Amino acid sequence: MVFHKLKAFIHSFFHFNKQERNGVFILIVIIVVLLIFRQLMPWLVGNANPIEFIQLQSQEAQLIPSISDSINQSEDRHREDISEGKFVFNPNTVTQEEAVELGFPKKLSATLIKYRSKGGRFYKAEDLLKLYGMPKSLYEKLEPYILIPMENISFKKDSAFPRPAFEKKVFQKEVLELNTADSLSIVYLKGIGPGFTKRILKYRSLLGGFHSLSQLKEVYGMTDSLYLSLSSQVKLDESLVTKIPINAIDFNSLRKHPYFNFQSAQAIVNYRFKHGKLNETSMKDLGIFSEEKLALILPYLVY
Repeated sequence: MVFHKLKAFIHSFFHFNKQERNGVFILIVIIVVLLIFRQLMPWLVGNANPIEFIQLQSQEAQLIPSISDSINQSEDRHREDISEGKFVFNPNTVTQEEAVELGFPKKLSATLIKYRSKGGRFYKAEDLLKLYGMPKSLYEKLEPYILIPMENISFKKDSAFPRPAFEKKVFQKEVLELNTADSLSIVYLKGIGPGFTKRILKYRSLLGGFHSLSQLKEVYGMTDSLYLSLSSQVKLDESLVTKIPINAIDFNSLRKHPYFNFQSAQAIVNYRFKHGKLNETSMKDLGIFSEEKLALILPYLVY
């Protein structure tokens, strides 16, 4: 029983139908063809190598003489330069004897040394033409051999290089007048954003203007660091402050001012009713304001 089951399992596992057998046969044929082609490949391709090698040898044979000719020509030019006394030189450091060897007349070589001794410098090859007595024909012969290292050049303000066509402008920091400044001007102050701009303008309107920079500390949210920064960016024109006619203003208008409240406004109205007009002395005699508060209030009053 077990043998029959095993036989049936093996038969079902290794059994191929007709299509599968045809596929296996075609696969075997392809593998055999590829193996034969791999064996024949060296024989089929091998004939091309001798031809390419011969062509390469022919090209190298033609190239070698041309390279040799170039080397010989370069050596001939070098030997010719040496025989003529030419060598690479820096006109800022060349000695008088070397200048003579290069072809400088003795008088011109002496002029070169004298020019350098007085602080003269050559910044580019063409500057050699500025040397008094330098023939253009001699410069053209020496120009290929002039070498001026850039690291040895010290640039000066009075050097041969032209100065820039413009000079850097120094802009003075503008101080903003706070009693007339608009919101667009205030918002660009350092540390001041749209929120603080709105608060400053609102408080300025309630006060009638600022007469002291210290009043900025009264703006809601103002910190000591921000006040120090802002106080260096603004100024105040006290003549622009809106005055309070203390002997004519009514109770409701007075108590709306930030420095007055219900009680202080009522006390002023009552004093006017009983004693007549107020002056600076009577404002102090009222006894309802501290000295610090009076210092803030008095600049706003007219009698």
